[in-house]
Amino acid sequence: MEDLFIQGTDSLPTVSLKTTGELKIAGRALPEDAVKFFVPILDWITGFSAEKINIEINLDYFNTSVSKQLLDFFKIIEQNRAHKVVNLKWMYEDGDEEMLESGELYQELLPGFHFTFHKFAELTH
Repeated sequence: MEDLFIQGTDSLPTVSLKTTGELKIAGRALPEDAVKFFVPILDWITGFSAEKINIEINLDYFNTSVSKQLLDFFKIIEQNRAHKVVNLKWMYEDGDEEMLESGELYQELLPGFHFTFHKFAELTH
């Protein structure tokens, strides 16, 4: 199995899934077809196995269809019994209560994951 890297754009997140168990999704997630965008990601995670996984989600925005695909991604990880420890670092911009609440919702849905929430300074555009 090889690492999976998808370079982000203005509307698509950068995805870095490493066989070391370091999984990162960052940027803006507004794909026209979220299911199609997530096919290689879900395929990769379905075939992946590690005792310890560290996930970092650092999205400044994602739409409803992406939220469903993220949940599918997390559920595939959750259902693999080989994963003994799953750490999920949820990044959100200071003042972005919606993104924090999204992370807290995933935390409720994924009780086996070890969540940490990291607030970072508001970016000036």
